[in-house]
Amino acid sequence: MKDYRPDVIFVVSGEIWRDFCALREAWGHPLTVGLSDECITYVRRAIRVGDAAKAAHWRAVRDLATQYGLSWISAVEVDGTLIQEEPEHSIFRYPPLSQRKRVVIDGRNPVSI
Repeated sequence: MKDYRPDVIFVVSGEIWRDFCALREAWGHPLTVGLSDECITYVRRAIRVGDAAKAAHWRAVRDLATQYGLSWISAVEVDGTLIQEEPEHSIFRYPPLSQRKRVVIDGRNPVSI
Protein backbone atom coordinates (compact mmCIF):
# COMPACT_ATOMS: atom_id res chain seq x y z
CA MET A 1 0.00 0.00 0.00
CA LYS A 2 1.25 3.46 -0.85
CA ASP A 3 -0.17 6.86 -0.01
CA TYR A 4 1.52 9.30 -2.35
CA ARG A 5 1.39 12.77 -0.83
CA PRO A 6 3.34 15.29 -2.91
CA ASP A 7 1.57 18.02 -0.94
CA VAL A 8 3.23 17.10 2.39
CA ILE A 9 6.50 18.02 4.07
CA PHE A 10 7.42 15.89 7.09
CA VAL A 11 9.18 18.02 9.72
CA VAL A 12 11.69 16.29 12.02
CA SER A 13 14.78 17.00 14.08
CA GLY A 14 18.25 16.07 12.94
CA GLU A 15 18.46 13.34 15.58
CA ILE A 16 15.25 11.71 14.37
CA TRP A 17 16.42 11.87 10.74
CA ARG A 18 19.86 10.46 11.64
CA ASP A 19 18.40 7.45 13.45
CA PHE A 20 15.78 6.92 10.75
CA CYS A 21 18.47 6.89 8.04
CA ALA A 22 20.64 4.48 10.04
CA LEU A 23 17.76 2.04 10.57
CA ARG A 24 16.55 2.37 6.98
CA GLU A 25 20.07 1.51 5.81
CA ALA A 26 20.31 -1.43 8.22
CA TRP A 27 16.91 -2.88 7.32
CA GLY A 28 16.88 -1.97 3.62
CA HIS A 29 13.50 -0.22 3.63
CA PRO A 30 11.54 1.91 6.11
CA LEU A 31 8.45 -0.32 6.05
CA THR A 32 10.00 -3.47 7.47
CA VAL A 33 8.76 -5.29 10.53
CA GLY A 34 12.35 -5.40 11.80
CA LEU A 35 12.74 -1.61 11.73
CA SER A 36 9.40 -1.13 13.45
CA ASP A 37 10.18 -3.76 16.09
CA GLU A 38 13.60 -2.25 16.77
CA CYS A 39 12.00 1.15 17.39
CA ILE A 40 9.41 -0.43 19.69
CA THR A 41 12.22 -2.14 21.63
CA TYR A 42 13.94 1.23 22.13
CA VAL A 43 10.66 2.88 23.17
CA ARG A 44 9.98 0.18 25.77
CA ARG A 45 13.53 0.36 27.08
CA ALA A 46 13.25 4.14 27.48
CA ILE A 47 9.89 3.85 29.25
CA ARG A 48 11.31 1.26 31.66
CA VAL A 49 14.03 3.67 32.77
CA GLY A 50 11.66 6.64 32.88
CA ASP A 51 13.14 8.53 29.92
CA ALA A 52 10.06 10.05 28.27
CA ALA A 53 12.12 12.14 25.84
CA LYS A 54 13.99 9.10 24.52
CA ALA A 55 10.72 7.16 24.20
CA ALA A 56 9.21 10.04 22.19
CA HIS A 57 12.33 10.12 20.01
CA TRP A 58 12.01 6.46 19.03
CA ARG A 59 8.25 6.78 18.51
CA ALA A 60 9.03 9.64 16.12
CA VAL A 61 11.62 7.54 14.26
CA ARG A 62 9.02 4.80 13.83
CA ASP A 63 6.32 7.30 12.78
CA LEU A 64 8.66 8.83 10.20
CA ALA A 65 9.52 5.38 8.85
CA THR A 66 5.84 4.55 8.48
CA GLN A 67 4.75 7.86 6.93
CA TYR A 68 7.77 8.37 4.68
CA GLY A 69 7.76 4.71 3.70
CA LEU A 70 4.17 5.09 2.49
CA SER A 71 4.78 8.43 0.78
CA TRP A 72 8.40 8.46 -0.37
CA ILE A 73 7.64 11.32 -2.79
CA SER A 74 7.02 13.70 0.12
CA ALA A 75 9.71 16.11 1.18
CA VAL A 76 11.32 16.10 4.63
CA GLU A 77 12.43 19.18 6.55
CA VAL A 78 15.31 18.38 8.89
CA ASP A 79 16.23 21.14 11.34
CA GLY A 80 15.00 23.72 8.82
CA THR A 81 16.71 22.18 5.78
CA LEU A 82 14.48 20.78 3.05
CA ILE A 83 15.39 17.33 1.73
CA GLN A 84 13.75 15.80 -1.33
CA GLU A 85 15.37 12.44 -1.87
CA GLU A 86 13.12 11.69 -4.81
CA PRO A 87 12.92 14.09 -7.77
CA GLU A 88 9.49 15.45 -8.61
CA HIS A 89 7.60 13.09 -10.92
CA SER A 90 5.47 14.48 -13.74
CA ILE A 91 2.54 12.19 -12.91
CA PHE A 92 1.97 13.99 -9.58
CA ARG A 93 0.84 17.54 -8.89
CA TYR A 94 3.29 19.25 -6.58
CA PRO A 95 2.04 22.46 -5.02
CA PRO A 96 4.62 25.20 -4.42
CA LEU A 97 6.69 24.53 -1.29
CA SER A 98 4.98 27.40 0.54
CA GLN A 99 1.59 25.70 0.06
CA ARG A 100 2.53 22.20 1.15
CA LYS A 101 1.20 20.90 4.45
CA ARG A 102 3.92 20.69 7.12
CA VAL A 103 3.45 17.62 9.31
CA VAL A 104 5.53 17.66 12.49
CA ILE A 105 6.70 14.24 13.63
CA ASP A 106 7.96 14.47 17.21
CA GLY A 107 6.74 11.28 18.89
CA ARG A 108 4.70 13.27 21.39
CA ASN A 109 1.58 13.73 19.27
CA PRO A 110 -0.14 11.43 16.78
CA VAL A 111 0.76 12.04 13.15
CA SER A 112 -2.16 13.67 11.37
CA ILE A 113 -2.02 14.27 7.64
